[in-house]
Amino acid sequence: MHKLILLSALFALSVQPLLAQSESVRTLFTRENKFPEVGKFEVGSYFDYRQLDEYFINQIDPKCFSGYYVDKKAKRSETTVTPYARYGVYENLTLYSKIPIDFVNSDTKGNKAGLNDIAVGMELLAYEYTYKYPWVVPYIEVTLPTGDDKNHMGLGKVDPIFGVAVGTTTFDKYHWALDGRYDANAMNDGRFEGAASFIWDLSEQFSVLAEAKVMEKSPGSTKDVPVYFNGGFAYKPIEQLSVNLYAGTSVNAEENGRGSVKIAYSF
Repeated sequence: MHKLILLSALFALSVQPLLAQSESVRTLFTRENKFPEVGKFEVGSYFDYRQLDEYFINQIDPKCFSGYYVDKKAKRSETTVTPYARYGVYENLTLYSKIPIDFVNSDTKGNKAGLNDIAVGMELLAYEYTYKYPWVVPYIEVTLPTGDDKNHMGLGKVDPIFGVAVGTTTFDKYHWALDGRYDANAMNDGRFEGAASFIWDLSEQFSVLAEAKVMEKSPGSTKDVPVYFNGGFAYKPIEQLSVNLYAGTSVNAEENGRGSVKIAYSF
């Protein structure tokens, strides 16, 4: 009888859905298989600072400087604060929203501040093997034209984004991810992007990471295909809180350098 009760209990546990432990995504260029628990929130914010080549921006987005002379040495700095929220709707489905606020210092147009394009989206853990890897996460995101596209602070139109990320883990501490996405309205005919990330867990609380992203060349650009690079670390002082620091740059793109901080709390 005791064996029958034990077997029944084990069977009942085996058919229960696997609930994801609340964890924050550590990468910037790719997604991870980390979701809030069902009925739980993750809230946080990104703090980004970027140094940009304003002459290059004028080549790929000339409407921003209509009526202005843009010097070849013109620079632009942007500080962006992006509060966000994620909510676990189901064991493998998360909804999220992001509200970016830009503070711009332009050599050509002076200081500007305001909303960029607000984004809403959903992520689905479509596949995850027994030990949480490999995994597949398709996602959909829509950016709304809440920003000022005449100041390079938004697209000026709704932009549906469709993507899928895949990843795995080796030796229980090395995490690998690939992410491909299509921005339907980022350019006249849409734009494809691809990214890769590597994360190394040095301990249960501390990880280091490296990433790269490539995208289609923008119309008007006189340079080659743009490539972005990012590196950083993720730290969890307590289970619910994560603090991540990043730094990056690019080639054949408007970005000369950037630094970012992400703070996230789950409850």
